[in-house]
Amino acid sequence: MDKSKLSFELKELLGREIFKGDVMVGKFLERFREGNLTKHKNPKSHFCAYFAAYDPKAKEFFIGHHKKSGLWLFNGGHIDGDEMIKDCLIREIGEEWGLDGSNFKISPPTFFTITEIDNPTKQPCNFHFDLWCFLEIDKNNFKPIESNLLEEFYEYGWKSLEEARKLATGNTLDAIDFVEGNYF
Repeated sequence: MDKSKLSFELKELLGREIFKGDVMVGKFLERFREGNLTKHKNPKSHFCAYFAAYDPKAKEFFIGHHKKSGLWLFNGGHIDGDEMIKDCLIREIGEEWGLDGSNFKISPPTFFTITEIDNPTKQPCNFHFDLWCFLEIDKNNFKPIESNLLEEFYEYGWKSLEEARKLATGNTLDAIDFVEGNYF
């Protein structure tokens, strides 16, 4: 059994009463039991974390056209080393937005998806076990650093519910539906 801080955090998170009987969480528990949860330990199947920004007043989402996947996605990334989920998100906010991630209210993941990846020329991964954290942000006060965003995204910006639905596919679309149903 994996004895990392992440392992203990995931065991507590996935075992919460509110997730009992959830089919997706059951799949996460199965993967969790296999161990080797990070990309470094298992390049083919590992845990990732999203920090999906939304503005509930404007009913908009901050998404971008991701260079590696070619898809419109929320920000996020692989959990590295012995990071816990929040550590990963703080690091990724710094990398992708150029902002201090500790300035954001980061709640535990509330949504879970599994992304199958078939893009061997750009990504060695086969499966991402995605932990979704949703960040409520006032878009008028949001000032990410453009050069950071352009490292991973062709383009990006705030999109209305309708615009985001037209651009997004798969799990990103599911996350949009989740935000609409739970935060708008």
